[in-house]
Amino acid sequence: MRRRAAEMARRYDGSRGAWQSFMHEFGGCEDPVIAELVDLIEHEPKRGGFLGVSESEWAEYRSSIERAIQKVESEGDREGTV
Repeated sequence: MRRRAAEMARRYDGSRGAWQSFMHEFGGCEDPVIAELVDLIEHEPKRGGFLGVSESEWAEYRSSIERAIQKVESEGDREGTV
């Protein structure tokens, strides 16, 4: 399950369809490693413009996503069938 979550998160492009697919599959997941990734994707900030985050804040958000994906990938084999 963790491998699939990491793959889908890597392919996530911010579109509504991709968001819905990811959330449908992993939104209720009780695995804490996947749940952290879900939370980040679920709370994606608006980028730029009025009330949006700055480019540096956006870059930090994207870094957080990447770290969460790497954590899911690195711990994927430890959980087996989670």
